[in-house]
Amino acid sequence: MNPAIATDGAFARGVEPAWCANYVGLPFKSLGRTRAGLDCWGLVYLVYREIFSVEVPCYGDYADAYDVEEVGALVKGEIVTRWREAAPEQLGDVILLRVRGQPCHVGVVAARGKFLHAFEGTRSCVERYDGLKWRRRALGFYRYAG
Repeated sequence: MNPAIATDGAFARGVEPAWCANYVGLPFKSLGRTRAGLDCWGLVYLVYREIFSVEVPCYGDYADAYDVEEVGALVKGEIVTRWREAAPEQLGDVILLRVRGQPCHVGVVAARGKFLHAFEGTRSCVERYDGLKWRRRALGFYRYAG
């Protein structure tokens, strides 16, 4: 069974799938694309590859994950060409968030109201995107279109 398909209503109840636990606690590393260290896109890249068997672009064309303007410019260009806006969100969609005024942070939707992400200064984790910390930063949900 494809783990991207929720058949028991767990997604709607806000229960993330068991596979999420395998991605919680990974260390943050700018431009990282492996379990040894990854940035926010590195986590999306790894989850799509290992869980959904989808090869999304590596997006290693930025100098540093901390450069929000450069990453924001890359995201703006790629969103319109390879991703399609999704509503309502589903398990595995990518959430785009604004940080320091730029659309430069992403995570994987893990359940209704929750996303799996890696953020500078922390290890990867599941947080609420509809909570105080992230809800005003959320810009939308996207599905990979190739």
